[in-house]
Amino acid sequence: MRMDRAFITALVRGIAFAAITILYLGVPAFDGFLWCVYIGFFLTMAFGVKKQEYLNYVCSLLAGYVWAISYVFGPSLLEASVQIPHIAAMAISELVLTFLLLIFIHVKYLHRTVLNKVPAVFAGVATIFASGGIEHTVLCAVSAVIGISMAVITEIIIVRICE
Repeated sequence: MRMDRAFITALVRGIAFAAITILYLGVPAFDGFLWCVYIGFFLTMAFGVKKQEYLNYVCSLLAGYVWAISYVFGPSLLEASVQIPHIAAMAISELVLTFLLLIFIHVKYLHRTVLNKVPAVFAGVATIFASGGIEHTVLCAVSAVIGISMAVITEIIIVRICE
């Protein structure tokens, strides 16, 4: 007997989100980072949840945390070394880093590697900005990877149930 995929999808993912919510509410270290789980989950859903690309999703996201360091410290370094106003340093830093990130590094040279999911790279950067700084990198990264993992694992479960 084949069950309705929409019902199964809603049930499986609802249960998964409930379990993760309990974890995030019950473990003080995770308090305030549930939103990063949603970032990882929704991004993976937007990619189409291909289990064979799981490593690409995770590695690209983690690369974003490396890039985030450049985004956080780049403007200050530029401002100090060239003696330009903060707004100019921010604009130039954003231009150079985004150009390098989008064109030369991930799209041109890394498109055939596990670092080829540019939106996931930007998700890593965005969670650092949104969380207030690099001091939250580990919690943001763990949470976003949990979201990616949850999307892929629940998809596997859904497909098995609906077969």
